[in-house]
Amino acid sequence: MMIKELFAKNMESLLLIPEIVEDFRRQMFFMGTTKMSTLLQNINETAEYILIQKEQPEWQEELVQILPALLHAQENQDYILQADILEGDVLPLLQKVQLEIQQGNMHDRENYYAKNVDVLKEADQKLCQELEQWRENPDYNFQQKYRQTSAINGQLSMQVVMENKTFCLHSSVNPEWEAERLVTSLPTAKNYVVWGIGLGYHVIKLLEAYPDCHVTVLESEVGLIFKTLCIWNLSEYIKNNHLRIVYSRSIEILLNELKQQTVQYELLLYYPAIQTIENEKIKGALEDFFVTTSSMREQRKYLDYNFDKLDKENLPDCGCLKDMFYKKNVVIVGAGPSVDSELDAIRKYRSQLMIFATGHIVRKLIAEQIEPDAIIITDSQPHMYEQIKGLNIKIPLILLSTASASVYENYSGPVYIAYQKGYEPAEEKAEILQVEKFETGGSVTTTALDVAIRFDAAKIILVGVDLAYTNGYSHAEGVGRKIKARDGLRTVKDCNGNEIFTSKNLDIYRKWIEYRLERGETIKVYNTGKGAKIKGTYRDTWENILKKN
Repeated sequence: MMIKELFAKNMESLLLIPEIVEDFRRQMFFMGTTKMSTLLQNINETAEYILIQKEQPEWQEELVQILPALLHAQENQDYILQADILEGDVLPLLQKVQLEIQQGNMHDRENYYAKNVDVLKEADQKLCQELEQWRENPDYNFQQKYRQTSAINGQLSMQVVMENKTFCLHSSVNPEWEAERLVTSLPTAKNYVVWGIGLGYHVIKLLEAYPDCHVTVLESEVGLIFKTLCIWNLSEYIKNNHLRIVYSRSIEILLNELKQQTVQYELLLYYPAIQTIENEKIKGALEDFFVTTSSMREQRKYLDYNFDKLDKENLPDCGCLKDMFYKKNVVIVGAGPSVDSELDAIRKYRSQLMIFATGHIVRKLIAEQIEPDAIIITDSQPHMYEQIKGLNIKIPLILLSTASASVYENYSGPVYIAYQKGYEPAEEKAEILQVEKFETGGSVTTTALDVAIRFDAAKIILVGVDLAYTNGYSHAEGVGRKIKARDGLRTVKDCNGNEIFTSKNLDIYRKWIEYRLERGETIKVYNTGKGAKIKGTYRDTWENILKKN
């Protein structure tokens, strides 16, 4: 067999193995065994190559041990063992063979550029001109920043070099499988918008998974578009209007294109593409957006489950608690490190305060002989019941409509539902009931703030809403931990103007609060924390805060 053919067969095998392993482990045996027959044919041909490699006798020894064991497991219909052998033995052996072939540099790759551009001319003449210019005169800075590599399975990959830091644009082992896993995590949609083309792996997998969908790709590097059009035959997708590539050197223009989308779409922000952006402000904004959208996607199954379960209980809407907040001095108590320094003040002025506590801090407050007037829990995770389990209290508890149903099941007091914007079932239910819809901002403290504003508090006082790692701690004493690793953290200004570490999530919540307070609200919000400075909030002593009208 020609080396070129062997290389292609081996690449196919390296793509098939993770698929078969996953099929077997998900008990999808018919699909797995169908692929297995193709894999075994490929392995037989690879075996011929291995047996003539005198320089690699250890490969032959491995092969002699692996193949009989795999065939025996197949005869016994032992799918668990087949998956283990494929993953633990066959895969590493084929990877070594593929690396050997690549080192010999004896393989060619088909180039689809001319075929793709021939069709693209009809759709986007301007992009074609940019591509032709790049092909004739590749950009030097691009070549310094993007380094083309070969993945272990033989497919092309890419490394990005920025500020003496190198990171992968795609997997260095199996980029196509990586892209397939990414695409399977996305909801089904008619229209997708993809930020970042990379080398096109996630784009082609999206088009293959949903043949009737329309995909719009936003990209600022013409060199990456050029390389993608070389690697993949996208001509039919372009011709049939299933794929549209929007190119601009300006990230701002691409963001504007995103805003101007008129159809409902599912957004895929390809995270490595975000990391390549050199404008820190834009990069930060897209990172924030990525964190928010990916969090929603990850929690979707919990959201739907919790909503359905709580909805069946016909719990009252939290609007009936509005009088508790109306024209009161509402203290929102988060679980930030600065809570501890404010406990004495809360006790001293307790009679003048309406205490609205987040679930995380309730046990600590009760242990400190401070009983909240109301509690709020918004997280959808199943373990959230631990915040209130065993507390023999009758304090009104506000649950977001998608909050963990386990909280309701374990709470002894009255429970009320808050329906949120941005989650369609909750919005529909609120419309039916003709009740208030709340903005969540992504966290329990941001939701609590919106509740207090909409319920017309006289003043809002933030306690323990640090939104940063005050004194290096994540939360208040007894419920937090010391933050030692600082990789991936951001720095912001604290309330005294000094630098302080925070996380991406906490920084997103800070920005949301600032945005919420920009809307001309007449309610003054005071921040007693010692963490991140929150624009739009005021700072003063407790005595002065409570004196002011």
